[in-house]
Amino acid sequence: MIYVINNSNDPFFNHAAEEYLIDNFDEEVFMLWINKPSILIGRNQNTVSEINLDYVEENGIIVVRRLSGGGTVYNDLGNMNFTFITSRDTTKPQVKNKFEKFALPVVKALRSLDVNAEFTGRNDIAIDGKKISGNAQYFSKDKLLHHGTLLYDCDMSKLSLALKSRPIKFVDKSIKSTGARVTNISHHMKKKMSLSEFRNYLQEYIIKTYDIKTIYEFNKKDLYEINKIAKNRFATWEWNYGRSPNYKYKNSVKYPSGVIEYHLEVENGKIENISIYGDFFGEKNIQDLEKILIGVRHSAKDIEITLHKIDIEDYIYGILIKEFIDGLMNIESNMGGE
Repeated sequence: MIYVINNSNDPFFNHAAEEYLIDNFDEEVFMLWINKPSILIGRNQNTVSEINLDYVEENGIIVVRRLSGGGTVYNDLGNMNFTFITSRDTTKPQVKNKFEKFALPVVKALRSLDVNAEFTGRNDIAIDGKKISGNAQYFSKDKLLHHGTLLYDCDMSKLSLALKSRPIKFVDKSIKSTGARVTNISHHMKKKMSLSEFRNYLQEYIIKTYDIKTIYEFNKKDLYEINKIAKNRFATWEWNYGRSPNYKYKNSVKYPSGVIEYHLEVENGKIENISIYGDFFGEKNIQDLEKILIGVRHSAKDIEITLHKIDIEDYIYGILIKEFIDGLMNIESNMGGE
């Protein structure tokens, strides 16, 4: 096993680095990395139903879909992630690839700091019953990638706000995140450490545990290839939103101009069917507005570009484009929700 140095805080780069390593390195890998404020969506999740979209956009929080399944997690500069890439054991299907195998070294490192950590449930690490780490896995041919989060000194208020969605408006078959009591590791440390000091400690503990001899740093070729993967996959709307499972969305909002009910069917991230109902008034047929929106990405930016080509008050008197988009995008309106 080698230890790969990764000091990037770019979520797109960091997830691309995982893909690059699993596809191009024969050696087993251990890596630590830290993301700037971001939301990591599980591979099989519906992005827009997992996040507080208006808060995420207003605060410049990056959204990126992982290679692995599992639920949504929030990252910031007080959160650390770890990755193991190993050969997949095929002699006993799944037995040696379970989550606990890779979580235990982290648990033991925490216990060596007198932190009462334990592996719990299917894929979590907890302290006194409160979650501090979620783990997920991804398989590629004969390789296994296991990665996990570590809440060390995360801004819990932002975590809560960023992941506060209104999923009742979505009907789909995606994997839903479940709420859990969470805590920061730093609150349970008897000896106070900065995140940097904790990272160094965990790094050395794992290196010693696995008797790692080689420390690897990305060269120019590596960086070029990783950045190409980041640009072509992890930073794209198609991957982060368009790859969401097909879903139906409904919402009802009371505006000064009247009540509007939105009913959408979204496939591959684009509006395939839409019906707009309500007691509003308008000069033109609302079905013409519906036709204009079919084929448009279920994205506030794309919908806004489309609506600026028309006068929306021709269809709904007294409504602003922003208000209309808020209703289409699971965003709380100043006029109040359903």
